[in-house]
Amino acid sequence: MENTRVVWTEHLTKKYNLYARPQDRFREAVGIRHKSLHNDFYALRDINFDVCLGETVGIIGTNGSGKSTLLKIITGVLKPSSGQVEVKGRVSALLELGAGFNQEYTGLENIYLNGRMMGYSRREMEARVPAIVDFADIGEFITQPVKTYSSGMFARLAFAVAINVEPDILIVDEALSVGDLFFQNKCFRKFEELKEKGITILFVSHDISSVRQMCSRVLWIEKGIQKSFGPSDLICDMYMDEKRQQMNQQSTAVNHADSQYLVGNQIDRLVTFPSVNSRNSAIESSNLQIQSVFVMDKDNRQVTCLEVEHSYSFHVVVRLFEDMDDLIFGVVAENNKGIPLYDFNNFINADKVIRGLADQTIEVIFSFTLPRVMRGTYLISAAVAQGTQTNHVMLTWLHGVMQLEIINPGYNSSYIEIPAKVQHNIYPCKNVKIV
Repeated sequence: MENTRVVWTEHLTKKYNLYARPQDRFREAVGIRHKSLHNDFYALRDINFDVCLGETVGIIGTNGSGKSTLLKIITGVLKPSSGQVEVKGRVSALLELGAGFNQEYTGLENIYLNGRMMGYSRREMEARVPAIVDFADIGEFITQPVKTYSSGMFARLAFAVAINVEPDILIVDEALSVGDLFFQNKCFRKFEELKEKGITILFVSHDISSVRQMCSRVLWIEKGIQKSFGPSDLICDMYMDEKRQQMNQQSTAVNHADSQYLVGNQIDRLVTFPSVNSRNSAIESSNLQIQSVFVMDKDNRQVTCLEVEHSYSFHVVVRLFEDMDDLIFGVVAENNKGIPLYDFNNFINADKVIRGLADQTIEVIFSFTLPRVMRGTYLISAAVAQGTQTNHVMLTWLHGVMQLEIINPGYNSSYIEIPAKVQHNIYPCKNVKIV
């Protein structure tokens, strides 16, 4: 990737005037006293970020945060109220599915129409039509008016046009939420192809795992205000921490009378645990502290390199500062794209919670045989919650407490390999009927 900026904004702001009554707009415009009859609404305020050539940058935030407004300014659909925006290169934008389609035109006619809007000649589009039609895969509907299309067909055709016109910059705003699973899979494979070709991508999605997987950096905005811009894994962790905090405010799942508790082993001897290493987390309880997280092999040796189909144990050590009930201890392993592949916690694995007293240290041990997961480096996070698996308060969540290297001597053709017995049957063709 070249370190050349192709999109950047400086102090970008978009303000709207909101009027209580439609006639107030006219009264304000013609009034002699120039009295203000509107309230200022900032869809965006002081947004500063950049995108480098060949980079994939994510934009996240809750509904109404200003993500789509930002993209419309970048594409020139809207003008900013103040600040600057610069874009270098041909842009293909998928902001609102089918927004550039003429409802009376056929799918094929709309392909040529969108090409003309992007500055391509008919001859140039003719060379691209076969790839667009093949990607959309809507059959004979390609010659039917788009007003007869389902939302899924709109998604297929709009996306096929956007990514097959070889743009310098591709902008995608929640387009994948409409298509079916097979179409989404096709789109993600196409994204990888475009990234390999050095296409710059701006990707807006509520699917944080997809953002982690695709993006190198992420812009997070809320209610029009830029909260943070930086490395994908860090910003996504910060975003998810805030979502967990919001969930905590909505949850009352503590101290259940019908809880079943694990019976702990009382240890009365001196023990030593390795200290925990973690990035700062927005969710840390003053009532307890995760002090250690580590992995032991079957010979009780601490390890950070694990081999598939071998036995290990995860250890999570927590100190309590007050009496606490209904505790859930857990760890989760994510691959280098931020996709969680497996996790452990005492509620899932034992259907029981844990009780502890002030000034106690609790070590929870998860013994397991490592399945045939894909080789590579995995990031481990640790957490303690209170309640049940479906209704709990997150007390502490520590990101990146350790890295594990997974060794898999197999083919590594998928994230998880499932062992299977294989047999085959042979029939004379005349005895086989396919219905």
